[in-house]
Amino acid sequence: MKDFQAVVFDLDGVLADSEGLHILAWEEIARVYHLAENRMPLHDWIGYPDTEIVKDVVREQGLLISPEDLLEHKRRVYRELVAEKLKPIPGSVEALDELDSIPLGLATSSSRSEAELMLRILGIRDRFRTIVTSDDVKQAKPEPDSYLLAAERLGVPPVRCAAIEDSATGVQSARKAGLTVLAVTTSLPAEKLGAAHQIFASTRDAVKWIRSCG
Repeated sequence: MKDFQAVVFDLDGVLADSEGLHILAWEEIARVYHLAENRMPLHDWIGYPDTEIVKDVVREQGLLISPEDLLEHKRRVYRELVAEKLKPIPGSVEALDELDSIPLGLATSSSRSEAELMLRILGIRDRFRTIVTSDDVKQAKPEPDSYLLAAERLGVPPVRCAAIEDSATGVQSARKAGLTVLAVTTSLPAEKLGAAHQIFASTRDAVKWIRSCG
């Protein structure tokens, strides 16, 4: 691993097959509050933190509840779905075994409680030297704060870190932070991930590429 001294993973859509669960949670919220789903670009929200999404939903749909209350409701629905249905992205957990010689970090737009729940269900909590969530930074993705903090905690310059992402916002965040960005098409098509340095079909393929650089 002479070229990369650390790897920082996104969580949703890279390790956890959870992007679809977020969409299911928002569809349930739309039913409960009688929201116009054609004004909810669910797939475009992939990679954005819920803390920002709820502000837009409340404003654009004229809801009479606060963004904070909507956020808590959506998170409650999502956690129930995670507990019932969460699975790993195929091959992702096994791919972590191939990187046991360098430190691994996590940089996610999920909250601390959601990230910890998902990692515990997947059985990979102890694989990461540091876990950065939306609760740990002032500005979530697409700003670079998450990846800068992950690299700092790992003690590795960003330029010597690889990031694995599945969303355009995540790719933008990691690029701004100075990491080498590997996008995977598990959630979005390649044409929406064009700002990445490399694009792969899967997390496992991205990890294989990292290993080939060593």
